[in-house]
Amino acid sequence: MAIAYTISSHAWGAPAKVLAAEGGKHIYNVQLTNDCDNTNFIARDAWLSLDLYSEKAATTFEGIVREQAANGNYYVEVVDPGDALFVYNVPIIEEDWTNSFKKESNFFNAAGDVVRAYELAVGDVLEISEAGFDAAPTLGATVTLSGKKLA
Repeated sequence: MAIAYTISSHAWGAPAKVLAAEGGKHIYNVQLTNDCDNTNFIARDAWLSLDLYSEKAATTFEGIVREQAANGNYYVEVVDPGDALFVYNVPIIEEDWTNSFKKESNFFNAAGDVVRAYELAVGDVLEISEAGFDAAPTLGATVTLSGKKLA
């Protein structure tokens, strides 16, 4: 007897070096209106309650792909943060799951979830998997927004 299953793959990564993680900028709580991967870019919209905003589409961001990390992800340095906020919720994964289920690329933030959205500053460095780009990134290339991903 066999079982067949397919797990969709999502962008993943982390804020590698960001001012907001050290208290120099804000980390907003944003309630998603659409599904969103970690490392996607959104903007905050209307105030919903104390420390909670709704989501809207980000319009401006510029960065440079600086190098490839040892894990295959890419480091992107922020040149112009614009109105973009970097989505990153710490993944909480059950230890007793099989290794194929534990990959961070299996997980995403669903519509209605409240996520951490990091306000960005010039010089921040973001670690983003290839799935967070519209096409394979080129080292030294300037990247801008394409929906919630980089292009």
